[in-house]
Amino acid sequence: MTLTDPDPATESNLGLSGPFIIDEFRLSGSTVELDYAFGDPESPTYRFTEVVEFESPLGDTPQVRCALRILHLLAGTSYYKSIAPCPIVVDSLNAVERALMQGMYDGGLREFAYRNGLTVPLPVDLAERDSEAGSVTDASEPDESNGVVGSDRVLIPVGGGKDSALVADLIPDGTLLSVNPTGAHEHLAESLGRSLIKVKRTLDPQLRDLVARGALNGHVPVTAINSAISVAVAASAGFGYVAMGLERSASEPTLISDGVEVNHQYSKSAAGEALLRDALSPTGVTYFSLLRPLTELAIGVSVAERGLVGDIVSCNRVFTIWSENEASRTQRPCGDCAKCLFTSLMLAPALTPAEIRDHFGRDLLDEEAHIEPVRELWSAAKPFDCVGERHETAAALVLLAESPAWAQQIVPKTLVDEARVVLAEQADDPITYLNVDSVESVPERFRPLIEELAETLGEWPTVRTHGSD
Repeated sequence: MTLTDPDPATESNLGLSGPFIIDEFRLSGSTVELDYAFGDPESPTYRFTEVVEFESPLGDTPQVRCALRILHLLAGTSYYKSIAPCPIVVDSLNAVERALMQGMYDGGLREFAYRNGLTVPLPVDLAERDSEAGSVTDASEPDESNGVVGSDRVLIPVGGGKDSALVADLIPDGTLLSVNPTGAHEHLAESLGRSLIKVKRTLDPQLRDLVARGALNGHVPVTAINSAISVAVAASAGFGYVAMGLERSASEPTLISDGVEVNHQYSKSAAGEALLRDALSPTGVTYFSLLRPLTELAIGVSVAERGLVGDIVSCNRVFTIWSENEASRTQRPCGDCAKCLFTSLMLAPALTPAEIRDHFGRDLLDEEAHIEPVRELWSAAKPFDCVGERHETAAALVLLAESPAWAQQIVPKTLVDEARVVLAEQADDPITYLNVDSVESVPERFRPLIEELAETLGEWPTVRTHGSD
């Protein structure tokens, strides 16, 4: 392994130095403790314990421990970033776990690295140590003795937004789960008439103190972390599937830096999904995304047509952990962030201006201040937020400009010519962004759901002719 010297300024100010140590995890009933440390493995300078609390005790089985092992590896990104890049001391990994670590500690942290001026791609230096606490099973083969294999029960992690809401609506017998739920999550579950399994994840409070004192901070692959938590619940409670709402659009990079892709949504991408699916396969739980064949525009139109808009909140400010704001206090979308603007564009072709105004509290697409932020959604460097493909943003805007109800609103009226130029790069008709890709990535049992949705989208008119308001 190649040792990376710590930054002298960071080390002198905060006493931080590598390596980063992924120590051990402990399962006790419904509580899991994840231990990490900085510094000499024999005498660390900092020790951290993250706590994950489940509603019910987890079964102490090899399958559950496999999921918790993956959780332990992934949750470490929250602490590692304080001193990255540095060697990562970890119990011996199998090939699939090693690939997961390389992917999530590089691709999942590239936004963090890029925004903090670190090397991109971020070097991942794995210092493996021999230990019996390593992999529970060979990740190349699911354990058929696990009772979860063959179960039809579906667990659906929900984030409160349009994607997971659509998955929940398409699978009406699925059970919902949320990590650190807020009012928005509970409202969605109540609106759908479902119970909600709640899991509480608590970061070690020392981390917040270090960040306040200047330690490096930034985006981590939280979807991957929540996925491992969800599979742990599924493996313990007898669910055969964990159905995610990760769409095609998440695979497009946010920007390209010196030929290297940087993707805010890496752990939602097809590549991230594949790494997680392989690493979690020994649990016997099938981890997959139901929405991988769909664009965000197809999802937005489907959500609107199925009457789900009033039940969703697609705004990350609502779910912030450390920085309380008006959106998090009210559990209402802020109406100004990139995700709110993008979501409004994905929903608007199937809604009236009055319906958008009712949901967001404002006419988001009739504000001059939103012209430039919308333009940024198809720029070479998209906002670091959960927004979709550049060309589908342009497609949505063209659809709006061709609709009598929307044509005179400031944003579509001002940007329609630019949007057409963006679409011309691929000679695309905007309606093609409602097309659904191959369903081969979706387990056979669930393919008819997406095929039926594709038929509905295929019948959707090229231009909506809403009334004026």
